Amino acid sequence: MFNPTKKAITSSAFRRTLRRYRIPYNEPPQHPIKTTAPLRLLYFADESQRPPLTHALFHAYWVEGKDVSNKTVLLDVVRKARVSGSHRLIEAIEKGSHEGERERKELEMTTDLAVQRGSPGVPAFWIPDEVWIDRHGERKEGRLYWGQDRMHFVEAVLTALNEGKDTNNLSTISKPLQSLIPRCIPERKIAEGEQVKLEFWYDFSSPWAFLGWASLARLRRQFGTKLQIEMKPFLLGILFRE
Repeated sequence: MFNPTKKAITSSAFRRTLRRYRIPYNEPPQHPIKTTAPLRLLYFADESQRPPLTHALFHAYWVEGKDVSNKTVLLDVVRKARVSGSHRLIEAIEKGSHEGERERKELEMTTDLAVQRGSPGVPAFWIPDEVWIDRHGERKEGRLYWGQDRMHFVEAVLTALNEGKDTNNLSTISKPLQSLIPRCIPERKIAEGEQVKLEFWYDFSSPWAFLGWASLARLRRQFGTKLQIEMKPFLLGILFRE
């Protein structure tokens, strides 16, 4: 989960997760693929276009096994995603303007923020409204969860926030946690409550980020319009240089 290598891709835990959640997967023969072009495309696109494009790019990389750094592949991904205003994206890819200075800077800024928050890899989940006390007794606002296998903690905290409970007190979220253990996760609807926010930090080059993305669908079904997910694509490779 930490490093997008062949070892990570073929691990038994990874394969079990694919089987458990029935996630289609086709290991790309050319992995790892350089992802700067598709990541910058997401920053060229409007924010409303980012989720469907992200879905299409993850599918192209990890299900169809395609080289998403290739211009022809990017054009095909945009056409299949059928996002509103796709003609603007297609024109930009053809001209190469989707990798302009603004897109480069925005990707760099997001990557720098991932480093500042201490993310060791992807997928990472940032819950901006969680208030907690660190080991030094200092009050913190906003918390990072790293790894697809931490989704039950993410879901428990979001549930507590939705119900207006204190997330710093584990007793307030113990009940959600009991029903969110990965081996026996039930399908259930979240009761009406406060709107909750979640940032999803990812790079297409990681198979674990692909699993994290697939896991978001369940949260959307549970929380419905009460869940606001913000997509935060960044360059994973930079973390390994720190």
